[in-house]
Parts: sequence; C-alpha cells; structure tokens
Amino acid sequence: MDERALIGAACRGDVGSFNCLVCRHQDAAYNVAYRLLGHVDAAGDALEEALLKAHRALPALRGAPFEVWLLRRVVDACRRRARVSRRGSPVPLGTRVQGGSCFGSPGETSLDPDLVQTIEAGIGSLPFESRAVLVLADVQGLSHEEIAQVTGAAPAVVGRRLAEARVQLRDWLYGSAKGTLGAE
Repeated sequence: MDERALIGAACRGDVGSFNCLVCRHQDAAYNVAYRLLGHVDAAGDALEEALLKAHRALPALRGAPFEVWLLRRVVDACRRRARVSRRGSPVPLGTRVQGGSCFGSPGETSLDPDLVQTIEAGIGSLPFESRAVLVLADVQGLSHEEIAQVTGAAPAVVGRRLAEARVQLRDWLYGSAKGTLGAE
C-alpha cells in the first residue's frame, strides 16, 4: 500500500496502517534521536514520546511526507530532553545499534573506528540546533526545505546553521587532540 493510502487508513483509526508507516520510518527516526542525544536509552525514550504524539496528532497531517512529519516530532522530543538532561559524552558513532552500523546496513561503514569516535565527539560538541541540522542533512540526507519543516526554522536559517555547524565541526576535528587530522 502506498504512503498516502496508509496515512488515510491510519487517520480513520486503522492501527495496522499506522504501525506500517512507523515500521517504514522508525530506523531513520531512531537514528536521528540517537545522533542528537548520544545515548541509546534517551534515544529510545525520545522516539517513544514522538511516536505517541504522532499517533495522537495524525489527523493533523496535511500533505507533508510522513517521515518529515515524524522527524519533526522526534527532534522536538530530543530538544526537550536535551534541555532537561546534560548527560555526559555521546555514544560513539561506530557503536552498532538495532543490528546495523552507525550509517545504515551492517558492513556499510569502512571508516577507522578512532576517526568515527572523533567525529561523533565533534558532533556531540555542537549546540543542539546545529547538531540537529547537521544530522538531518549529512546523516539523513534531507533537503534544506525538509530540514526547515522538521526543525521549524526558515530554509535560510537552516542553510546558515548547517554551514556554521560544518565549520564548527571542521575546526573541532582539526583542533582535536585525539586525532591527527590537521597534521599532514
């Protein structure tokens, strides 16, 4: 069944259709939560909160792709959790979650594990809003318009935040005492 038909059925109360939509997008939603919060438990809690809110708000879904609409709820849940809890360092990107590598299917990543940990620490050092646009653009591959829908920021703001986040991450990586990225 195509996404629009599933959304229509879910809006009419078909729980199976909602579950099918969630199954299609839960890996992306969890990945975003995990990258934003850096902790497996916190990401799971944020995803659960987002799914509950999404189920209640489903009748309000009007034309936006379900994934973008769901990611908006995930980012909002993560934002609330990030404000409340400042929990140590993030889980390294190289940590496998839900049976896959940090970037998708098992075996997809060929980066050096130390480099991956350094990149993750750099991403974790970014302010939440910068981290959100970086993850949505460079990990999830969303467009500026989709990121604007997810974050609630204007596309121009998204572009500025993304550029600033990339510069901050680059500067952090080249200045990192852990890596030898700047030494050539």
